[in-house]
Amino acid sequence: MIKSKLIFYLPVALLALVTSCKVDNDIKPTPVQGLYYNYVPSEVGHTAIYNVNLITKDEFTGNQDTSNYQLKELIESEFIDLSGRKTLRLELYTRADSTQPWVISDVWTANLLSDRYEKKEENITYVKLRFPLVDGNVWNGNLYNNLDAQDYSITGLNYSSLLNGMGFDSTLTVLQSDYEDLLEKSFAIEKYATGAGLIYKESIFIKKDFNNPGTIKAQTKYRQTLVSYAN
Repeated sequence: MIKSKLIFYLPVALLALVTSCKVDNDIKPTPVQGLYYNYVPSEVGHTAIYNVNLITKDEFTGNQDTSNYQLKELIESEFIDLSGRKTLRLELYTRADSTQPWVISDVWTANLLSDRYEKKEENITYVKLRFPLVDGNVWNGNLYNNLDAQDYSITGLNYSSLLNGMGFDSTLTVLQSDYEDLLEKSFAIEKYATGAGLIYKESIFIKKDFNNPGTIKAQTKYRQTLVSYAN
């Protein structure tokens, strides 16, 4: 009797083990208490439209340029990558303003995994979020690329926010960079909201004149603000 029970339970145990291993590589669209997967959209068809402001100054020419445009990010489809993971295909579109047609500008990918949210931008993979989300958590955003290690940290979690007339009950802020010395300044943050995903992004890089630190030799200032979204 004991032997027959072992024969019955062994396949069940193996099936449970295989199933649990498979789940770790699956997209996690369902909110889980303490993990907060719902900060990242994972449904095909999700669309977010942003206003973008970009200011640059060329180090060699001294020319400064300001551009404003709209950016649309669409989760176009889902596929299985070479590692066997469910992967989101993100299509990016731009236009000068709301009166112009959208023109596709890039294709990125994203993976919402059990322990992290990865996003591949311009063929560079960044660890955007690390689960479970805990205020003060720190991780290396460049863990899966060839760039120098970069500490990302959550500096606010589950707080309400108002942006462009849209109210969000639960938002979080990820500080990606905050450094300044006599020659350089680097600052970058991203803000997410449950159900909407990325709602705000800002990055600043300034290179100062060695002989006159008060003079900016080169700079890039980027601001991306959510205008609307649809699931």
